[in-house]
Amino acid sequence: MNSTKVLKMKRLQIILLLFYINIFFGQQVNIAEFASIKSKYFSNEIYAETYFPKNVDKSGNTDYTDLLQKAVDENTKIIFPNYPVLISDKGINFRSNQYILFQPNSKLIFKSSSKGGYEIIKMNNINNVKAYFVNIEGDKYHHLSSEGEWGHGVLIKSSSNIMLYKPMISKCWGDGIYIGQETSVPQNITVNGGLINDNRRNGISVISGIDITLKNITISNTKGHNPQSGIDIEPNNGKNRLTNIVLNNITTKNNAVHGIIISTGNLNGSTQPISITINNHHDYNSAIALGLGVTRNNLNYIQPLSGKIIISNSNYTFPGKAFIRNYKGKKSNIDLSFQNMNFKRSNAAGTSAKLSAVSLPLNQFLSDFKQNLDSDVK
Repeated sequence: MNSTKVLKMKRLQIILLLFYINIFFGQQVNIAEFASIKSKYFSNEIYAETYFPKNVDKSGNTDYTDLLQKAVDENTKIIFPNYPVLISDKGINFRSNQYILFQPNSKLIFKSSSKGGYEIIKMNNINNVKAYFVNIEGDKYHHLSSEGEWGHGVLIKSSSNIMLYKPMISKCWGDGIYIGQETSVPQNITVNGGLINDNRRNGISVISGIDITLKNITISNTKGHNPQSGIDIEPNNGKNRLTNIVLNNITTKNNAVHGIIISTGNLNGSTQPISITINNHHDYNSAIALGLGVTRNNLNYIQPLSGKIIISNSNYTFPGKAFIRNYKGKKSNIDLSFQNMNFKRSNAAGTSAKLSAVSLPLNQFLSDFKQNLDSDVK
């Protein structure tokens, strides 16, 4: 092997090392920030550890689900133990009007389960919750069956005024975070910051919502069961809503299928226009940086879906298959806008090449989008 190839390999190794250092160590709890949040929001707090036995096991090998649930049930402001806690597939149910704080070494470790679906933290039909530095590890690599795809780290259903600040959620059997609808449409849900890594189905699923904001988040290494995407915006039926869905400053890396996928075909019959804005999305080495499946070809649409999708200031680098893919479907009345899109790929010489937003492939893609034909920007 000549010296040039050796140098290139060393450079690649350094890049990969920095990439994984950023993923696994770049999202740790900042001690000063933790202290500031604790001082500001957690006066008259209760430490959940006071509900645990005096000889508590701090190794994360003893199931304390019931004791932790009791602490959550009986208090408004709770600080989780500063060590890992094993949680069974009962999960932990949050209540309305709560503040939850995970300490720098807090972590919920999910006990191996055979269930096809579970929620490690559940927020179902509740309001006004703020949770800081949630840290969860699922059972993706030691699940006790091959069934299901719905083992979620955090489930938010039919709730309002929910804020997750810098969560770290990994290795879940299904999604890191699932935002959906049971009865009422969820409203005013914010996830700000954090790392969603190595989950099996999706990093974050947005099924239904009004005023949903995802920002400043890194979502990486989603792999194991389709859709296998960083963020999947995909309603279940025509009763769901996608109103003012905002994704800002999202980084997706090395996801098996999509960095972000918008798949709205199940809204068939809805009279509500959709509104989705994606700004400053950076994708690195996912198979497809951005997927659009606005309608589905095998559905007999009651009426054309309407609304708008705005995608701006995005940077897609070295995708496995395509920068953008539009999936074939019925015609719709969705307006799609691209603004300041930048694509980088390797050329034959192994160096970076750039496609601008006014290049022919993207213009052709926009034409195909109006017709809902299969098309790629590669």
